[in-house]
Amino acid sequence: MDKKAKQRIFELVDYYEGRALNNDDGNLEYYCQGRCDAMLEVLVALDLVNEYIDWQLD
Repeated sequence: MDKKAKQRIFELVDYYEGRALNNDDGNLEYYCQGRCDAMLEVLVALDLVNEYIDWQLD
């Protein structure tokens, strides 16, 4: 997978994870958590979970 594509996926997962954790609106929190979960499944399917964790730690 292209490095820019991986970067974009990681940024989106991080964005939705952050929005889900830091939101007072229950509906938006639920939506963001759903998006985050779906994107994490993509990371699992593409075998990118470890790279994502490393990216978060950098």
